[in-house]
Amino acid sequence: MSKLIISSNIFFSILLIFSVALMMHHQVDGQETCHAQIPGNGSCDAGTCSSQCAQSFAGSTGTCIQTFIGRFTCQCSWTCSK
Repeated sequence: MSKLIISSNIFFSILLIFSVALMMHHQVDGQETCHAQIPGNGSCDAGTCSSQCAQSFAGSTGTCIQTFIGRFTCQCSWTCSK
């Protein structure tokens, strides 16, 4: 009987520590990323894409992405404001 009491005490002690740890954990809200594509002729130059994105959207970065085989477009990405 005493072994049952000791093992249940250990179980509840671990459960209590786990519960306290979960209560202390702060919720972190992730930042959402917005995207927009700048239409083009199917070819994309990285330097031009970056400068177009910087002019169009404050704080954005430009990346050339493949849309179809051999066709690329400029995609701008920035942190959305809430």
